[in-house]
Order: sequence, then structure tokens, then C-alpha cells
Amino acid sequence: MILIKLGGSVVTDKSKETTARHDVIERLAQEIASVPGKKIMVHGGGSFGHIKAKEHNLHLGFTDESQRDGVCTVQKDMRLLNRIIEDGFHKANVPVASVPAGAITVFDNGELVKFPSDVFAHYLDIDITPITFGDVVVDKTKGIAICSGDDIMLKLARDLKVERCIFVTKVDGVFASFPAADGEAPLKTIQPGQEINFTVEDADVTGSMQRKLDLMFEIAKLGCKVEVINGLVPGRLASALKNEDYLGTEIKGE
Repeated sequence: MILIKLGGSVVTDKSKETTARHDVIERLAQEIASVPGKKIMVHGGGSFGHIKAKEHNLHLGFTDESQRDGVCTVQKDMRLLNRIIEDGFHKANVPVASVPAGAITVFDNGELVKFPSDVFAHYLDIDITPITFGDVVVDKTKGIAICSGDDIMLKLARDLKVERCIFVTKVDGVFASFPAADGEAPLKTIQPGQEINFTVEDADVTGSMQRKLDLMFEIAKLGCKVEVINGLVPGRLASALKNEDYLGTEIKGE
């Protein structure tokens, strides 16, 4: 089984509110469809989630009644993006089922405490590809929380027999510095303790690049092969799925 995370920066233009990359979504769906095997899809929010979530401070919990509209709007927008991605898979003749994180997930004081991974296994048993996504979810202590696609990737990798996790981003892999220097090639592999020079403030409502990398290390420690590739380059995801040579970074657990 393979987990594939379609990053928000790949499926949307993060600089323009609620702007999907329809052509990229449809191409990636075709590449995924071209390689047989059971897969679970997770996608980020990009410009459908981050901009308004930050505007309403939803990552801080429910602190003010004025946030109520923000919660509903972000959830609505995320479901719109999810429908666009579903449509891309339907065009590629892949049967998919949407499982919104906001409908099944519970956090407590910022930590994920409930997420029924068995729902995804049941869909796979009947040859339907489940798709979920980062979302605004309930939090027992803080009222609300942001559940990122990366949180979901870690949870599913822990609970299910996952062989590979592929993170599809807008860059060629993990670099020794962030942002990468001109002409710098991505690291072929990276392991815990290996220092990355994060030279800019890169945090969004789901955390920093360092947090994302730490979650990838946690997944790799489970014995799962973890890879980071550039989904904006045609054919690269298909090459990775076919175990062909491709440009990218493998995340090691130790």
C-alpha cells in the first residue's frame, strides 16, 4: 500500500486565494492511475485553506466568536478543492471516495487523539481509493484545531500496513538549505540529525518546514520508505511509482 500526499503548493497556486491547478491535478491523477496497486490519497489546502485559516487565527483554537464564520468558510473551501481533485481522478477512471478529516477527526489540546484509519482500509478492500485532506477539526480543549495532511500521513502510516509514503511537492526534494541556493541539487537522502539551514521564516498554519521534515522522519522510523518529489515536473511521480530513476530525496528513519 502506498500513501501519496499531494501538497497544497502543487494542487493550488498558494499566492491566489482558492485557485486550483486543474491541469496539474488531472495530470497527477493520470500518472497515479497508470501504476496499479492500492493507494490512499491525502492532499493539502494551499490557497483554499491556509490564507483564510491564518486570517481568522484558526490555528490558535477557538478564541473568539468572530472565528465561527472562518471555520465554516475554510471547511467549505477545502471541500471544494477536494471535489476538484476527485473530479481529476474520475477523469482518470479511478474510483475514489472522499473522507473529510473534519468529519472524523478529534484533537485534544493540539494533539490528534481520534482518527479511524480502518475506514480507509475498508474502502481499499472494495477497490475504492480513499481521499482525505487537511482540515479544521474539533479540539476537546481548544475548541478547534488545524489537522494537517502531514498529521494524517503519520497516523495512517502507523495504523495501516504502508510500504511507501510519497510527498509530492513543488520542489525537487529536500535541500541542504531552505530556500535552496541557485544551482543547488536536492539531497539524495537525509536522516535525523542532519542539519538543514532554514534561512527564512517559513511557518504557516500547519507549522514550519522543520516540523514537516520531523513528521517524515517519524514515518520513516516505522519502516516505511519515504520520498519527496516534484509534482510540477511531468512524469516524475509516475517514475517514482514505477521504481524508475528519478530526481528526489529519500527520508531515512535512522
